Amino acid sequence: MRHLLLGLILVTLMIAGCLGPEQPQNVTNETNVTPPPPPPVKMPSFTITSPGAGEAVPVQGDVGDVSLTMSTQNLVLKQPGGAAKTGEGHFKVTVDGGTPLTVTTKTYVLSGLATGEHTVKVELYNNDKTPYSPKISKEVTFTVEKEKPAEYVPQEYTISIKDFAYDPADITVKVKDRVTWENDGAYPRSATCFINGKQAFDTTVLGPGKSATITMNKTLECEYYSVTHMAMKGHITVESNGVDPG
Repeated sequence: MRHLLLGLILVTLMIAGCLGPEQPQNVTNETNVTPPPPPPVKMPSFTITSPGAGEAVPVQGDVGDVSLTMSTQNLVLKQPGGAAKTGEGHFKVTVDGGTPLTVTTKTYVLSGLATGEHTVKVELYNNDKTPYSPKISKEVTFTVEKEKPAEYVPQEYTISIKDFAYDPADITVKVKDRVTWENDGAYPRSATCFINGKQAFDTTVLGPGKSATITMNKTLECEYYSVTHMAMKGHITVESNGVDPG
């Protein structure tokens, strides 16, 4: 009996030991964490936005200025100097194979370009004045044209032929203007102009109430008259309109 009691006590103690609070254990966490790789460096790029390929650029006169405009990506423009750094640099601009020009802005004025075709090459350089590798460059060919003047709008003028006078007796118009002579008198009259022995214009003889219109296509200055009364004089000056040759 005594042995049985001792056995029960031992079993009880064993169960209590299994179900008791868990003893702390020393655990060492030596997991190695690898940092993420740095983001890849974005290479700079650019495009020539103006002038466009094949574009005709109007200028005043036979020589003019043309604005060169670039659009950039991932690029900071700087004056040359210092170490090469991806994403920084400056442009070298070459016009028609001439001497390269250093440009540090997105817009640059190409001065003194004559009318005709031109080719502009733009290349990206590092801060240390070496070209990017691989090469980053663009090229555009365009044409410089003399600006065409605006179209002239002709004006209308009327001269009244009185019996013995023109009204107005003196008038100034421009090339392409139209002048109408109206015979408001009682006698047949004309407006006839000769310059250096050559007829410049002639309304022919107009009866009372008749009219004639002449387009002045050339510059001139003339004292005209009526062939039916040559003492009757008028004066007309035709000036250039700034557009049409005269």
